[in-house]
Amino acid sequence: MPMCVLVKEDSHILPLLKAGDTLNLKYYSPGSPHSTEYLKTAIRDITKDNHGRFKNHYLVGLEILET
Repeated sequence: MPMCVLVKEDSHILPLLKAGDTLNLKYYSPGSPHSTEYLKTAIRDITKDNHGRFKNHYLVGLEILET
């Protein structure tokens, strides 16, 4: 299932993100707001949206590597 996060182009976090990096991200279960787990997640791509709904933002594509 493809997923991404939206990052504003002037965000201080953007220069720290690189395609190919692996992060240990915290995920919340949809059924319970108190149930969380950390999953190894890769940054697959970072694409700037110059037009449309997300103008002046970057879409950071993610892939969970373990479940």
